[in-house]
Order: sequence, then C-alpha cells, then structure tokens
Amino acid sequence: MIDTIAALSTAQGPGAIGILRVSGSAVLPIALAVLQKNGSPLTEEFIKNQKRTAIFCDFVSADKPLDQIVFFYFPSPNSYTGEDLAEFHLHGNPILLKRALQILFDKGARPAQKGEFTKRAYLNGKINLSGAEAIGRLIEARSRYELELAQKNVFGEITKLSSKIRSDLISLKAECEAEIDFSTEDLTFESLEERKNRMISLKNLCSKLIKDSERAETLILQSTVVLFGEPNTGKSSLMNLLIGKDRSIISDIPGTTRDYIAEELSLDGIPIRLVDTAGIRETSDNIEQMGIERSKREADSANVKLLLIDASAPFDKSSFLTKHKERLRGAILVANKIDEKHKDWNRNQFEDLQNEFELEITEISCKTKVGIPKLLELLKTKLISNDNSEDMVLLEDRQRFHIQKIETSLTEAIRLMEDSAPAEIYIQEINSSLKEIGEVNGHVDNEEILGRIFSKFCVGK
Repeated sequence: MIDTIAALSTAQGPGAIGILRVSGSAVLPIALAVLQKNGSPLTEEFIKNQKRTAIFCDFVSADKPLDQIVFFYFPSPNSYTGEDLAEFHLHGNPILLKRALQILFDKGARPAQKGEFTKRAYLNGKINLSGAEAIGRLIEARSRYELELAQKNVFGEITKLSSKIRSDLISLKAECEAEIDFSTEDLTFESLEERKNRMISLKNLCSKLIKDSERAETLILQSTVVLFGEPNTGKSSLMNLLIGKDRSIISDIPGTTRDYIAEELSLDGIPIRLVDTAGIRETSDNIEQMGIERSKREADSANVKLLLIDASAPFDKSSFLTKHKERLRGAILVANKIDEKHKDWNRNQFEDLQNEFELEITEISCKTKVGIPKLLELLKTKLISNDNSEDMVLLEDRQRFHIQKIETSLTEAIRLMEDSAPAEIYIQEINSSLKEIGEVNGHVDNEEILGRIFSKFCVGK
C-alpha cells in the first residue's frame, strides 16, 4: 500500500478556484466517500470510465453538500506522480478549502510534505532529478530572467547537456579500454594528441557551464544600479521617482544623504538593487566622509553606474574629472534639471569623454519627468548587454558540484596524459567523471540529498 497524501496545490488566499490534490493508493476510496452527483454517491465504475475527464459533482461531508466542484481522476501510471492521483477543484475560499482538506485527511489521506508530489514523480520515473529541480525553480522564479532559465531546464536543457557530456565520456572510455585490451594487436587507435584534445574540449565545456551558471545566478540575485555624483544633482529625487515612493530625503542642503540607501525593484522583469549614495565632495564632517567612502565602494562594485550631474549649474570639466575619473568607464552620464539648464550647457562638451570612457549620455528632469522613459530604456539595454540569458544555463548547487568534480577529474587526466602516464592510469579519472555525470540526472538514493532538494518546494507541489 502506498500511503495517500493530500494538499492544497494553488496559492494561499482567496481566489476563483482552489485545487486540492491527492495521490496514493487510497485515492478512489477517498473520492467515493466525499463525492455525490444528484444526491447519489459516485461509483467506482463511473469514475474509472471518466478518467482524465472533468466531472461536475458535489463535495459532501456527512451527506451534506459542502461545495459544487469539478473532479479529475488520473489513474496510475498516467499521472503526474505515477500513482493514482485526483484533483478537487473547489471555489477558492480559504475557509472552505481548509474544511475540505480536513475531510480528506479524515477519510484516510495524510498531509503532504514539501515537494512530496514531485518527489513521488521522480521516484516513480516520471521525471529525472534535473527536471524535478527545474520545476521547483520555475514555481519560485522571482524575475523574468529566472523564469526563462528555469523554463529552459524544464524543457531539458540540463538533461541534454549532461547527456552530451556522458556520451563524450563513454566514447573516451571506450577508446582507452580498447587500447588497453588490444595493445598487442595490429590495430589503429586515435593519437594521444587527438584524445587529449577531446578531453580538453570536454573540460572546457564543463568550465563554460559553471561560468555561465555563475553569471546567471548573479543576474537572478539582482543587478546593482548605483546613483552617484556630487551633492544636489538629483540622485535622491531620481531614486524616489524610479521606485515610486519617497525613500530618500530630498533637500537643497548639501550632504543630506550620509550613507547609501538601497531598494529593490523590477525593470521589465529584470531584478534591480537600486542604490542612492552620499554626494561626493570634500568635507570635514567625519560621518559624511565615511558615507562618501561607502558610496565610492558601492559605485566600484555596481553592474551599472548612473553618474548624475546638474545641468542647471556651470560645468567645470577639470574638477569633474578630478572627482570622478576613476569611476567614469562604462557609466551612464545623467544630466538632470535639463528643464532649468544653464545657458552654457552643451552635451557636446562630453564628446571626447564618451570615446575615452565608453560613456552613455542622456538628459532628464526629475521635476517634469522629461527623458525618464529614455533613461529606463538605456538602463535596460545596459543591463541586458551585460548579461544576456540566451547564452546562459542555470545549474542548481548540487548539479554545479558534480560538474566541477568532472572538470577537476578531466584536468587531472590531461595532466597524466601530458606526463606520459599509461591509459590504465588516466582512465580512472574518466570513470570518476562518468560517476559524477550520472548523479546529475540519475537516480539518487540518499534520502538526505532528496530531502534537501524537495524541501525547497511548496507543499502542494
């Protein structure tokens, strides 16, 4: 007997529909105990004849209707979990759903643990481990980029890549074993240089996967956009405008912002950590000076730097370069207060700096919002060009660990070949690599590892 689990599979809170999912050997008996149609209990024959079909019926408790629902029955093995599985589609009132779920428990189900439905799907061979991990990431995706990367894995990106690595490793192992077994025969094998090049190519693929995954994680965790510049250039005004609330204090008094202020937002699905920094100037105030030093560190580590200048004031290029030259490269120069621009203002005075420091220049007014849409498009382009998800792949920590082990083994195998070690020696590194790649998609029996993987899922998944 497979114990039967039940859980709410839709989000918590009110909604049009709430779905209760049940999986295990007692699905049919439980369903028969709580479902009626036109005042009569449903029969096992009727439900089995309506498999994978929407059945409009009543959910009852002690023969009293609780709700009018839609019921689906998915018999084993053709279900998500590979077991008998049912879905009860009720109206999405949280009190109603909680009551209905308790009734299912009373009839023989037990509360599902986090990720237990997907864990059962994995254990029953419906999905591999990479697919299961991708589903968890898909559900929890916090941005468009994370969603796109998770979708690639759901549709088998990691499975394809690991299958290629495994195929190449098997080919290398077969060639080595043939040389070992038939070394005395008059047979032709690939040259050692050709074999080494194949190993190098495979190691480079593993290195690229790890590097691309690290870039993907950086993009997912957030791109840092730092607003910096001299006092009273409008950094705090722009910060408040972009996040849509008064977060930074705005004042005409220089040095109002003593430390950096950070907020999170999403720009067309791109997660951003937006940082407003203390105005950079000479000061004898120790606390303000500490804030300025922190601001400089934030700017140095930013993915994108927005350097604000005041277009309503006279511009001194020499002074500007003295203060900001170290942080100019690749920045977006944002000329604020363009609605009150100084009579001598001319963006062409930055032409030589554009070429030397790869600057982008744009003009805005935080007061009138002129130029803000263009700034956002420029910022989005900058972020996307820094990290394009098209050529990225997302590895979970467990997958990355095994790929790194393969990279290490292949590095050692290449070193042994270069030291003229016999194939009997370096083939052991290939064997180790094959074991590691098998762990990426293959069956893992260690309950602790499985527990860590599926504990990240929500209860109803």
